[in-house]
Amino acid sequence: MAPFGRGSSSTTRAATPFDGKGKRRKSANVILRASDGIEFRVQKHQIAFASPVLDELIRQASSSTSPPSSPGLRSGPRIRAVVDLPHPSDVLDLFLRFIFPVSEPTLTLDDVTVLLELAHKYDAESVRSRMRTHLSLPAHMEHDPTRIYALATYAGFNDIARVAARHTLFRAPEQDMAAVPLLSGAAFLRLTAYQRSCVRDAAEVARVVDAVPWWVQLQWRRFCFLSECGGECASVLPRRRLTWHKTLYGVVDVPQYWIDYMKGVREALMRKRLDPGAARDPALLRPAVEAGAKCSRCASKVYWDMDEFSKLLEEAIEEAISMVRLTFDDPDEDDGRSTRSSTTKCAYLLPRDHLVWPLYEYFNTYHRKLIQNPDDYVHFNVDEDSEPPDGSSMWQ
Repeated sequence: MAPFGRGSSSTTRAATPFDGKGKRRKSANVILRASDGIEFRVQKHQIAFASPVLDELIRQASSSTSPPSSPGLRSGPRIRAVVDLPHPSDVLDLFLRFIFPVSEPTLTLDDVTVLLELAHKYDAESVRSRMRTHLSLPAHMEHDPTRIYALATYAGFNDIARVAARHTLFRAPEQDMAAVPLLSGAAFLRLTAYQRSCVRDAAEVARVVDAVPWWVQLQWRRFCFLSECGGECASVLPRRRLTWHKTLYGVVDVPQYWIDYMKGVREALMRKRLDPGAARDPALLRPAVEAGAKCSRCASKVYWDMDEFSKLLEEAIEEAISMVRLTFDDPDEDDGRSTRSSTTKCAYLLPRDHLVWPLYEYFNTYHRKLIQNPDDYVHFNVDEDSEPPDGSSMWQ
């Protein structure tokens, strides 16, 4: 801060409403002077309410400019305290417009960056909180989500930072993260860890090695590539046997083209942008449909089955990403123990799947236990006229 002093008549006043003219002439009792000499005549009480730091600077300036009082002498012209600030007039004008009750200007991300720095420097909570709306604008979020994440983290807007981090997954990696304003090292590491977790979990959804993915439901055996096709599939198409614990025998034979499709989706998620829409990429669906059409029984439905399954896969990938939670150091908000939600929402299930899913799960569990431990179950051959044994119930 420059030394405090009295204003000069040759200095240039700021534009309305900080020129101290008209009705504001008497109430403007302090001058904030920018680094380029422009003077802003403002009300001391309003500054004191919005910024404790500026209030203290004004108090120091007032004590140094107040003349000693002498009994019997008439007071001279009013002397306004002058506070020299190391900011250009355009920055100071923007900052004051978010302190005083005037209309808000349209802001760019550069403006938001400057205002957040000033709000932090001068402890202006009202200015910081009013930046939330500007950081949440869809235009800013789509244009530069990494910068929005950095600014939101700096300002403590964790909810906006989570949304911005989610948007960064759809963009190419930043060439120079060090050039992002106000991005701290801790925030950078937190973002990269979140992105890696999202890629890992999304790729796991499409991972097929020796077993059908866990999220694939038993009722989806209606799809030709998950059913035991009795047509020409076995003779014209290569097939692989995969473990599938939801079936009665625990295995299923699937065509190789479905495995290749899942592999292609997984590679696209890991090597390209993390976009759930990769599941519906025509370049990946076309080879699978063409291969499935070689079977006379599957030819009439493979296109529709692959199309429906690709939508389910896209939703499952989207859900896997949404379950990864970006954690912060705030003890009141996050426990810091896990970055993944513990509850599966199963949002990818269709309405008809929700209706039959519990029944499949119940009968699947019952039959598997019956096969593994048949002696644990009592079977009754009961006709209409017979009674169950004493002390037993047919419904147990």
